[in-house]
Amino acid sequence: MRPVSSVFPLRLLSAAALACVLAACGGGSDDDHDHDHDHGHTHIDTAGRLAVAEAGAPKLHLFDLDSGQNEATHALAHPANAVYASPGKRYAVTVQARNNLVQFVDGGIWQEDHGDHLHDYRAGSRLLGWTIEGAGPSHFDVEWQQGKGVQAALFLDGSAKATPPQNASVRVMTDASIAAGRATAQLALDAPLHGFAEPLGNQLVTVHRSEDAGNALPNYLRVYDRQGDTYRAGNVLPTRCDGMHGSAANGSSLVAGCADGVLLVQRGANNALADQKLALPSRVSALMTHPKQPNQYIGLGNYRAAEDKPVTTRFYAIDGAAATGVEFTPEGWEEGRRLIASTFDRSGTRFFVLDTQGTLTVMQRNAGSWRTAARVSAAVPAMPSSAPWPRLAFSGARDEVYLSDPLAKQIAVVDSSSGQIKQRISLGYAPGAMAWLGITR
Repeated sequence: MRPVSSVFPLRLLSAAALACVLAACGGGSDDDHDHDHDHGHTHIDTAGRLAVAEAGAPKLHLFDLDSGQNEATHALAHPANAVYASPGKRYAVTVQARNNLVQFVDGGIWQEDHGDHLHDYRAGSRLLGWTIEGAGPSHFDVEWQQGKGVQAALFLDGSAKATPPQNASVRVMTDASIAAGRATAQLALDAPLHGFAEPLGNQLVTVHRSEDAGNALPNYLRVYDRQGDTYRAGNVLPTRCDGMHGSAANGSSLVAGCADGVLLVQRGANNALADQKLALPSRVSALMTHPKQPNQYIGLGNYRAAEDKPVTTRFYAIDGAAATGVEFTPEGWEEGRRLIASTFDRSGTRFFVLDTQGTLTVMQRNAGSWRTAARVSAAVPAMPSSAPWPRLAFSGARDEVYLSDPLAKQIAVVDSSSGQIKQRISLGYAPGAMAWLGITR
């Protein structure tokens, strides 16, 4: 999963490699940090930090959830339209799509495996020197295995309008490679293309567009095999998926959105991949998954029953192991209601949905089915008429979900057990994209 905050498309080291060795490759460290620990205490009770992009400004704020204060503000090169957490939740990946740039900020809270124990660290956040430059940085997808982020792929769409045209490309990274200022591997495609890439161990599954595609979007998936720091082209999977957009991978499966459902890829013995279409009543354009729920996904897509009918968001529960997809509807979700933002809680069994009316609905997963558990009317009292839209992010360390309110310049802290808002934090600026960083518990 990447946990995604909207059904709409969003437009990811620098210390020496020696630093990674000295830090046991746990994401890296350097001597300039004032580490908040001593050798007799390896556990830090911390709620983590929120990396919040200031809407319309080249700033990333690190809000410390322990102190309730802004820990630091980092000057970016340009405003960030998306902020993601790295696979290990230590680094903020700030995507500045309009300016073809990605920058990284060390959130300052991380955990290292010292063999006989796990060691927690806390330091000041800092902007890294490593950047990724390339046309059209878009999707950032994390590979989840046994509840942990292993590696991530940043897909860059390229640009057909550039002179000469710039082809799509992929950068694959880990927390350790971000600390070292490099990608672990990269791939150059042969044309500009809006798409995504999902790393699966030493394989990479990414988009392919055939000559008879009905529009500019991809319609097949292609497999690449890792060879050192690059990839060798493999086979194109046989099942067609017109209008392909959105993906997620977790455990032994991968799903991609199609005009008529989802494309499911299952990984079998010897990493062999087999794909099939799961037909659904409407298009799926975004997919979400949670690290603690392998092979379980939620598909999202906007649907219009007829030209004179309003657009409505539809929801699908997809089981990647059983190869099934079932529609579910939040309570009160009448025709014309659309999704603005969504996220899971830290268990992956609760799903939070913010609609166009500012209502926050909490869905509970029981026995494989999603049911409405709570509704909070006017969670966002005044919904913006244009971007920046409210965003949702979940804590990996506490039973909390964070809801941004750009007009009020606040973040609401939601108790994920009850679904009720327990605090509103005044920021003094309009929040845009955000991500939680810290140590997952």
